[in-house]
Amino acid sequence: MSNNHLKKYKIVNKFRFYLFITTVLIVMFIVFYSFKADAEGLSEKEIAAVYIEAGDTLWSISEKFAGDRIDIRQLVDEIIKYNNLKSSIIKPGQLIYVPLYNQ
Repeated sequence: MSNNHLKKYKIVNKFRFYLFITTVLIVMFIVFYSFKADAEGLSEKEIAAVYIEAGDTLWSISEKFAGDRIDIRQLVDEIIKYNNLKSSIIKPGQLIYVPLYNQ
């Protein structure tokens, strides 16, 4: 069996070869860094785990943790976002996490 079907490539123009390699590396670099995760707003906040009891609402829970440091409406929105809640309806026994603002 012969190896005639295998072609050996010879670099004829080194400038074009290096230009090609550089272009491929740049494209790979751009593609790689275009998919980086956006970590905006993700910081190491302190959180409190809260088990929902009968009669609790997001508003009442926010009142307990907001104090004078943050607007209650803003904290309710952040609790909804932080816990990936579809609505503001919560049920007894449910565990939610409340971001704390210690300033």
